Amino acid sequence: MYIKPPEVNLEKKKSIAMALFLFVVLCGVIAFSENAAQQPVLAYGIASKIIVVDPGHGGFDPGAWRGSLLEKDITLQISKKLQAYLSEAGAVVILLREKDEDLAPAPFKGSVRERKRSDLAARVESANKSKADIYVSIHTNADTSPRWSGAQTFYNSKSDASKILAEAIQEEFIRVLGNTKRKAKTGNYYIIDKTEMPAVIAEVGFISNPVEARLLSDDEYQERIAYAIFSGIIKSQSSETLEKEKIARVKELHKL
Repeated sequence: MYIKPPEVNLEKKKSIAMALFLFVVLCGVIAFSENAAQQPVLAYGIASKIIVVDPGHGGFDPGAWRGSLLEKDITLQISKKLQAYLSEAGAVVILLREKDEDLAPAPFKGSVRERKRSDLAARVESANKSKADIYVSIHTNADTSPRWSGAQTFYNSKSDASKILAEAIQEEFIRVLGNTKRKAKTGNYYIIDKTEMPAVIAEVGFISNPVEARLLSDDEYQERIAYAIFSGIIKSQSSETLEKEKIARVKELHKL
């Protein structure tokens, strides 16, 4: 099964002169083979696999923000696009939230911090109960300085299988988005420390960066992000990496 990558909207190009148009087409033909974002993905590797997609934040928790742009909205929009790609490829997708809400049990009595802890615990519990094969948590990054940009994946240093997944997705961020040189990185985060399957956090860009914030709110760019994550998941499940994952799982069992 091949999954078609997101198409670029060419409506805005209609006013270009014919000579320039032909030149662009010729260049495009040459560039097409080099443009990784246009390459279809062989998607049989995830058929029937259970994949948890977790849109970060939600409800009382907006996450990071820039003006009226909220992390919780961006993560949900991208997660739904990723869900569509994965479902089309035959995966069983569990989307942990489908609207603007958190996962803390209602009614909840306690502080905001306690509610956040309850929300995270509920996400982990849902993922573990599902016996999922893969867990992907979608977030946007933020910093006090607006200079930083670039999508990046994070994984638990104790999980070799998660490292394989994170590196595969990061390679696709670099390939498909073309605006990040960041590398997959280890991190100590509750959500990836407590899940029982290969798990990554995908920070899809810095909402604190004005240029990247505009991109993160753009539907076509969100489509490319979702496709990059999808493509990375597929590639992490190739025959070669599956063998590495088997070895990694054996190593993890010996660590227990």
